[in-house]
Amino acid sequence: MKALVAGAFTIALFGWATQAVADSRTEKYRSGGCEIERKYDEDGKFEKKVECKRGYRDGLYPAWRGEGKEEFRHGGCEVKREWKKDGEFKEEVKCQ
Repeated sequence: MKALVAGAFTIALFGWATQAVADSRTEKYRSGGCEIERKYDEDGKFEKKVECKRGYRDGLYPAWRGEGKEEFRHGGCEVKREWKKDGEFKEEVKCQ
């Protein structure tokens, strides 16, 4: 039974790795209540977009902070964040 489970896990892992190699330029996935998209370019450029729905990030950006935006540079990347009173959150990262 253990060998069967280990074999199924190996096949699933190999299938995932093969899929990741075939589409190495764009990744889309969900984490919690957020949708995340990453793009890698042949020239070394990188983009990441995060969108979280209402209520998911309430603990990080509580209503008393209101709404806000911030833009800054982190190394060679430009970061833009926006949050709303209802808990929606968006972040964009662009690296050269």
